[in-house]
Order: sequence, then C-alpha cells, then structure tokens
Amino acid sequence: MKTLKELRTEAVYSTMEPPSVLLMKRVSVRQFADGRRVALYRIDKLNKYVTIPYGNLAWSGQAPIQAEETEE
Repeated sequence: MKTLKELRTEAVYSTMEPPSVLLMKRVSVRQFADGRRVALYRIDKLNKYVTIPYGNLAWSGQAPIQAEETEE
C-alpha cells in the first residue's frame, strides 16, 4: 500500500501542469571560509533541494545566484 506522500508525489508528476505554489523550508545554513553563506531549502512537492546564497555578496550582484538540485 502506498503512503500519502507517495500518492501526492505521483499526483504532482502525473499532471502536465507545474504546481502553482511551491513551499520551501530551510534545512540548513553554511558559511564558507571566504565568508560566503548559503542556505539549503527543501521543496517537498518536488522532492528537491535548492541552495541559495545570501548575505552581502548575494544581494550586491557580486556573486551569481545558482540553483542546485539533488535527488534522494
């Protein structure tokens, strides 16, 4: 028998339309040696993780924002 989470995931992927709303939950924050900070977010509906840099560098335009996705 399938779990509710598996049924929801199948429902999302079985339709051709992307979800209209995605909720991201912050999982962790990392700071690198050069002072850059990134936040790791999880999107449950898509079963994906997204890494977003933030802080002075991210908002000043000095560091490009790059999304990254991983699969479990």
